[in-house]
Amino acid sequence: ADDETNWPKTVSSAKYVNDVNEDPVIIVNGLTKNWRCPGFRVCWVVAPKQICEMLSSAGSFLDGGANAPLQKLSLPLMELDFIRRDTWALQRHFKQKRDFLLRELSALGITVEWKPTATFYIWADISGLPRPLDDCLVFLEECVKHKVICVPGVFFDINPRNTRNIKRSKCLSYVRFSYGPGMENLEKGVKHMRTMIDYWKSHKETSELYAEKSFDD
Repeated sequence: ADDETNWPKTVSSAKYVNDVNEDPVIIVNGLTKNWRCPGFRVCWVVAPKQICEMLSSAGSFLDGGANAPLQKLSLPLMELDFIRRDTWALQRHFKQKRDFLLRELSALGITVEWKPTATFYIWADISGLPRPLDDCLVFLEECVKHKVICVPGVFFDINPRNTRNIKRSKCLSYVRFSYGPGMENLEKGVKHMRTMIDYWKSHKETSELYAEKSFDD
């Protein structure tokens, strides 16, 4: 039931602010992202008074500030009861999609070590897949052929000035999946990945050979 006994818990940096004018914490929030109202362009800042005054002055000079009608329309969205119920519904919705994708990835032979608890992304280990799909760059290339998009793990590797060869990256056998899309798209994506993986189970080859063939093509 959507009652106060199981309302969701959220994490806010405001928890660590005892004196807003003394603590070195600046909180920026808005309706565009957190409330999923991209057209509103209304935000607010919690910070020491001096900083707020400077920001207000800069905002007034640059764009005159948020327009009054949108600020008025935003007020009902600030009601605490609405925020709690909206957050609860959102978390239930994404939990359903997260659990679905975790279950399906496991069935595909893709390992997830860390179960996501806050975002809609899954950091997945593909090292158990047939070659060359255990290479995240090859995995992405093959996924695109099957109308599936993910992000190769090497894109998240910290490698200043590219001094380390990509083949030595600790993220080479990882990809990031998103369960932000609707359930119908997630189901299609899993189906297409299953077809892709089944094909490579009987056509195994090294990522080096795969790359050579790609260049020849």
